[in-house]
Amino acid sequence: MAKRRIARIGAIDPVYADAVFDSAPPVMERAEQRGPQPTPSVTRRKPEAPAQVASPVAPIAQDALRVPLPRATVNGAMTAHKPARAFSITLWPLTRHKEDLLALAQAGYRIELILSAAMKSARKTFKPGPVYVPAQKGDTWAAYSIRLQKPVPERILAQLAESAKDPGAMMATQLLRGQIEPLWLDALDALIVKLKAAVP
Repeated sequence: MAKRRIARIGAIDPVYADAVFDSAPPVMERAEQRGPQPTPSVTRRKPEAPAQVASPVAPIAQDALRVPLPRATVNGAMTAHKPARAFSITLWPLTRHKEDLLALAQAGYRIELILSAAMKSARKTFKPGPVYVPAQKGDTWAAYSIRLQKPVPERILAQLAESAKDPGAMMATQLLRGQIEPLWLDALDALIVKLKAAVP
């Protein structure tokens, strides 16, 4: 019986190997994930329930609850209710204060701090009221001024406009100036007298 020859595998041909590996599909590298690998869980999908048709009345009722109730203003327009409105009003000392303030400045006092201290004192007693008070007429000294910022309830502003017989032309500062300005001027007068007495 003739002996069968066994084929021997020799060295790999580099040209053939490169051709095989070049033709193989690329293998994507996976980013390394540290920590224990989560065990995949199998969940069973529940049968989907039939879609329900919503009543067209329900969304309208929900939207109506989100919209704030309108209220009537003094000029008849309908506006959304707001609890308060912030306003800023600028006040000036009168010309009769100029000489005393300059004298206190010569003594070392800062005029802007004097005005600010008088406003701090006036704020303690200032409470916006519903009755309109016309602003006082007087010559102002425009070299210095003080600004007051304060929120005022919309209800008070509406009452002030009604008290002033305002058809909607006056600003909030015009409605409130007659209430805060006398308080501040009185506080300024009292502070000037106090500081003048302390100057040697």
